[in-house]
Amino acid sequence: MTTVEGATPKAGRENRRAIPVGCGTHGGPRGFTNLVVERKPNGEIVLDPHVTGMCVIIFDEAAARALFDVLGTWLR
Repeated sequence: MTTVEGATPKAGRENRRAIPVGCGTHGGPRGFTNLVVERKPNGEIVLDPHVTGMCVIIFDEAAARALFDVLGTWLR
């Protein structure tokens, strides 16, 4: 198993959160899968589905703000 460089198992509570979500690939009820969201010291935001570090999504600040804006629009 190879861990992607963006994943950080040493993250602490101040910069890491787990959000219960569902997984379309593996199934299971909503809330069955944990999505770890971490803020790196360089400002990047890392999403780690399944908390394995195998496939992470890394946002720079501009991409994170764009996602924030989209979610804010959809959740109004």
